[in-house]
Amino acid sequence: MSLDALPSLPLFLEAKKHALVNPDKIAVIDTAKRQQFTFAQLLADAAALKKRILEQLDLTSTGDLDERRVTFLVPNGYDYVVTQWAIWASGGICVPLCTSHPVKELLYTISDSDPSLIIIHPAFEKFETPLRESTTDSPRLFMTLTPFNATPSPTQLPEFTPIYHPERRALMIYTSGTTGKPKGAITTHKTITFQAQCLIQAWQYQPTDHLIHVLPLHHIHGIINGLTATLLAGATVEMHPKFDPATIWTRWTDQGTSTMFFAVPTIYARLVDYFDTQIRGTERETPARNGAAALRLLVSGSAALPTPIKTKFAAITNQTLLERYGMTEIGMGLSCGLENAQRIDGSVGWPLPGVQVRLTDKETGAVIDAVDVDGMIEVKGDNVFSEYWRRPEATAKEFTADGWFKTGDVARRNEQGAYFIQGRASVDIIKSGGYKISALEVERKLLALDEVAEVAIVGIADEEWGQRVAAVVKQRPGTEPLELQALRTRLKQEMAPYKIPTVLKLVDGIERNAMGKVNKKDVIKKYWPELAE
Repeated sequence: MSLDALPSLPLFLEAKKHALVNPDKIAVIDTAKRQQFTFAQLLADAAALKKRILEQLDLTSTGDLDERRVTFLVPNGYDYVVTQWAIWASGGICVPLCTSHPVKELLYTISDSDPSLIIIHPAFEKFETPLRESTTDSPRLFMTLTPFNATPSPTQLPEFTPIYHPERRALMIYTSGTTGKPKGAITTHKTITFQAQCLIQAWQYQPTDHLIHVLPLHHIHGIINGLTATLLAGATVEMHPKFDPATIWTRWTDQGTSTMFFAVPTIYARLVDYFDTQIRGTERETPARNGAAALRLLVSGSAALPTPIKTKFAAITNQTLLERYGMTEIGMGLSCGLENAQRIDGSVGWPLPGVQVRLTDKETGAVIDAVDVDGMIEVKGDNVFSEYWRRPEATAKEFTADGWFKTGDVARRNEQGAYFIQGRASVDIIKSGGYKISALEVERKLLALDEVAEVAIVGIADEEWGQRVAAVVKQRPGTEPLELQALRTRLKQEMAPYKIPTVLKLVDGIERNAMGKVNKKDVIKKYWPELAE
């Protein structure tokens, strides 16, 4: 068997089909390189890099990594896709590193995943020396990736073998660490394919689709929803190294070239702000509005979408953002529908095809069938991950006796079966004076105020009330300074008194991770260290 032959993974077979149907079909547009790459070239480059990886690890006799881990630090773009596919083709487990992490955090992922090979793109060569110096206790091979360039002539497809191990472990994504130390969540090829296919079915990806991709590629959102599902469907991914609101508005104004956009709420908030400050009232306004309105699908996820942002974005673009719910361990589990009538404010919709979802009582574990009652979200299906890497006890703890994954999130369901996320049980459900309060609900109310640019609602320990509702607010520039009592008076018209913050902290900024999530335990530690757990 040739070392550069590709196994018959569903993703590779679909790419081969797309290449045969249309040899010129573009798979990836790399905006940093200003180059386009066909499905045929993607397969050929993945096969060539597979051979190099096997030679580097002296595995030419077996031609198989046999689930060895390969970590890689590669910018968002074509080189990332080739590296990911080459590791899968070699029989290895992909461990993508976050391109914005400092060395200390990169080392955590490397030491925990215990890779056989570390691939570094020349764009990150400054990291190689400190990483080498810090991993001398265990022999790890480093490989510098040679960037790929588009070839002008038609590319010959590589040879394929019948080999395909659906149950083989393929991807390790580290949890965001907002509620504890990051853990490596393992998914198999079968799981990855299922996660992508159920989205293709629900969101109706087509080969004619064109996704503008700005999401980080060390998280499920960017890897599965963005890359894998789009390429599996034979659509084109236009990859940007990072998000820039000016670039996106320019691209949308260029009507007809893109059809899909996936992002986190903070990105949509920045797009709204950019429109209001740079486009509104100029000659660019009408073409920008029309260009955004022409898109087929815009999705928001990875964090709760505040209704005010959804409303402002709709007013500008005539687009109702589709909300969905997912996490590292389950891919996507719930989604609103493609029809606008199935995009309910504050809801993440219904279970995706083939995914089972239920609510249970936190104390008893009993299944909740009633509507408008809070319960813990549990998920079952081929979308669920296999295990936390080398943490059998942590894995077992997150599953019920009958095999359902415990997400740790609280939701309620309405009469139509649509789910409404209340937040993470550990940080977003605040217990104050005998009441249970959803921090997400309070955040939505505050974000409706003109003065509030960003907010994090946290529960801080209190002897009398158990917890007090505290608001950490970044004010919108140019607005009158917020004062607690005046704020409370205004909010009394919007919500029950016990939900209204009794503590207000004005800050210059609220730290978020790459996916727009706030680590609320860190917020409490920073502003109320004496009350932190």
